[in-house]
Amino acid sequence: MRAGILAAATLLSLSACAGLGCGGRISSGDLYFTRYLGNPNLMKVHFNYSNGKFALDKPTAVASLNGVDGAVFAPDGDLLVGGQGNTVHKVHIADGKSRDVRANGGAYHLSMDPSGKKVWAAGIPGPLVEIPLDPFGDGIPHKLSGDDKEVTSVAFDGSGHAYYTAAGPGGYGNVGLIDLKTFTTQRRLVNVPGAHGMVFDRFTGNLLLFGSTHVTQVDPGVMKIVSDLTVKAPVTLDQGTVDGNGYVFVASNQGQLVFVDYSGSKKIGASGNTVSVQFVESALDDVAPLSGAGSAPCS
Repeated sequence: MRAGILAAATLLSLSACAGLGCGGRISSGDLYFTRYLGNPNLMKVHFNYSNGKFALDKPTAVASLNGVDGAVFAPDGDLLVGGQGNTVHKVHIADGKSRDVRANGGAYHLSMDPSGKKVWAAGIPGPLVEIPLDPFGDGIPHKLSGDDKEVTSVAFDGSGHAYYTAAGPGGYGNVGLIDLKTFTTQRRLVNVPGAHGMVFDRFTGNLLLFGSTHVTQVDPGVMKIVSDLTVKAPVTLDQGTVDGNGYVFVASNQGQLVFVDYSGSKKIGASGNTVSVQFVESALDDVAPLSGAGSAPCS
């Protein structure tokens, strides 16, 4: 979430089955995103990547919602959107209509549980809340113990182990493991500039962190940084997503989308990677998963 603005946010997400959630590499598709200022605040933009060039079309309107932030796809294809504060939206993207439940805690960044039966919601940072999906219902708050009592993002590796970041809007936070049975945190890294948003990347088997001007690659087995990219542009990175085949898309609160093709190097900071920074729309914030749990279901 952008510093100083606690009443808005953005989601950026790929339309269903452009090849990402189904395991393939993508060359074009529709990205859904929200804006923390102005209306409409849910929009989409078509992108294309070919011959090393990343291009975006003009964004178009989808809907207006009352407060938006992180998002994940539900198993039925609706988007679950953290409404900030005490609301989670379930949005039918075909017509923009939504229904809401009470989060009973802060609902900013969202993470789909590997079971597909619940979503985890957190603040910036804040308490952890469990949102049931079958049926879609009000949140169940969980008190955290251990090294960090509040978290920002939660991500799951291929074996279902959970990791967290705990950071404010600009990054520079903690990273560690979280036990979602005992709700205990174990801090492993501190004051990491990229520690705000986070995803697991099945392509490398590593975590990717997003914050400040950094995309940081962490080996979850030893919890050490293995590569880091500093974006050479006036960005504040928030949340990102991967296609699972070496592409990453990261939203900046200043309105840019950062795209990186690291498929050849498997290192996010390698000098030979294709890096593109392009303006999408003002007030970007978060991105929804393009692969793994919480990505668009395949039709």
